[in-house]
Amino acid sequence: MKNKDPEYIPKLEKAIAQKYGAETIDNPRKFWTEKKEEEYVQQSKLLAQKIRKNETQGEKIELDGFLINKKLLSKDTNRICSVCENYSFDMRDGLYMNKFSTCRMCYVQWIEGREKRWKNGWRPHKEE
Repeated sequence: MKNKDPEYIPKLEKAIAQKYGAETIDNPRKFWTEKKEEEYVQQSKLLAQKIRKNETQGEKIELDGFLINKKLLSKDTNRICSVCENYSFDMRDGLYMNKFSTCRMCYVQWIEGREKRWKNGWRPHKEE
């Protein structure tokens, strides 16, 4: 560090100014005015109001000792297979649940290659 060029920083600033423009090396305070300060304070207040409104707006419901936003509970998702009646935790079953109301394993066993028959209303018997 002892052999460092004392003109390094001014040379660097000059190169940056040439490449990106003179404003890049100016102090940001140079462009800050009282009007910009007032606008910034107003924007900060509006943002804080929106945040407070969103926090209080969501209705909370107690479920198993926890407060949960009501919006989270309003989603209707049926993850129970219509054939084997098992609840599906597997994310890969999502496609089959949406299209055929079955899990992936029941799709492979009962529907794959026979989609037309399934759409016409055929379902396997409970004994099967």
